[in-house]
Amino acid sequence: MTTSFDRVPCTVVTGFLGAGKTTLIRNVLEGAHGKRLAIIVNEFGDAGIDGEVLKSCGLDNCPEENVLELANGCICCTVADDFVPALDQILAREPKVDHILIETSGLALPKPLVQAFQWPAIKNRVTVDGVIAVVDGPALADGQVAADMDALDAQRAADDSLDHDDPIEEVFDDQVACADLIVLSKNDLLDEEAAGRARARIAGHLSRNVQIVPSAHGKVDPALLL
Repeated sequence: MTTSFDRVPCTVVTGFLGAGKTTLIRNVLEGAHGKRLAIIVNEFGDAGIDGEVLKSCGLDNCPEENVLELANGCICCTVADDFVPALDQILAREPKVDHILIETSGLALPKPLVQAFQWPAIKNRVTVDGVIAVVDGPALADGQVAADMDALDAQRAADDSLDHDDPIEEVFDDQVACADLIVLSKNDLLDEEAAGRARARIAGHLSRNVQIVPSAHGKVDPALLL
């Protein structure tokens, strides 16, 4: 019988294009204190450089072959076709990985991905350790959910696999509502008043108490994600 100690924990990192997900994950890799990590990066289109950034880290605890890119579209819409085979590849690695980080595309809804962890092919091998939403502090302070809304529209137009047309505000609502932790990025660019506006915007999407952690240059305590 498989116990929870046999299953590999996974952390899902959501957030819009430009919020700072990749920078956050790179900093976590550098502070992982010997944990052997793997990363699933959900990117597509010409703008997708996240995987290359993470592969170039050159860290022994997360070698290049442990960074898998899912480039066929939004992970919440291609979870059956792409996510399960990616997990199969990672779980076959030797030595065994200690933790898997999953960076979703900016348009991904977390719920379908989290629900996939209950599928028979998955649930006895991995478990969701947490869902982290990375939100753009300056954008929120200015009344937007992302700094470059045109880039989000272009990303949506480029993804033929996208099977949901939820308004961007609703996607943001879903990402925040599913989060176990919210990282308020680019906090160094906010004064006290702006930070207050950003936090108030986040609070308007929360139905429960969720910790909001300010971050500058993607730096947080790696223990929060691992």
